[in-house]
Amino acid sequence: APSRVMRDYLRELGIHHARHQPLGVDPTTFHPARRTRDLRAELGLAPDARLLLYAGRFSREKRIDVLREAFRRLGPPYELVLLGGAATRQLERNVRTLPYRNDPAELAAWMASADALVHAGTEETFGLVVLEAMACGRPVVGTRASAMPELVSDDVGLLARPGDAADLADAIAGLYDMDVEGMGRAARARVMQHFT
Repeated sequence: APSRVMRDYLRELGIHHARHQPLGVDPTTFHPARRTRDLRAELGLAPDARLLLYAGRFSREKRIDVLREAFRRLGPPYELVLLGGAATRQLERNVRTLPYRNDPAELAAWMASADALVHAGTEETFGLVVLEAMACGRPVVGTRASAMPELVSDDVGLLARPGDAADLADAIAGLYDMDVEGMGRAARARVMQHFT
């Protein structure tokens, strides 16, 4: 883990009292009580749609291409909202972009009201958006890369091979074979214990 590497480096320099303090999220803003929106109705989706959310920039390292391919493979009832586009656009029959929400409370409402957060990025130095979703009581489907494995364990989400749309699609489908709400509660508890 990067935090262990840094502590070891500091010890080599003679600094023996280094303490790891991770970044954190505001658990009152990012809270399961923000699950107030009926996103399926708002988006014109079927009541049984399996709705996942990505929130963030659309830069190359976020691997939006892998997300799109995973959802092409899955097809309906799996639906992906990419929160972070410049405009509202339908990219695939089950993938749409919406403008990013700058207001943290509104972003939290979107996160808490989706089934899970999905993130295919491979260069996350910390993954704050992952913790925000977990604080909202949502599990995460991500990739086994960068900081993601430090945040997402088997009890709070699933991880796929980096850059592998088929494996990501399998992980997304596999999430619905699990106790999604139980994973969400475990995700919230993990944030409360380590990342506030």
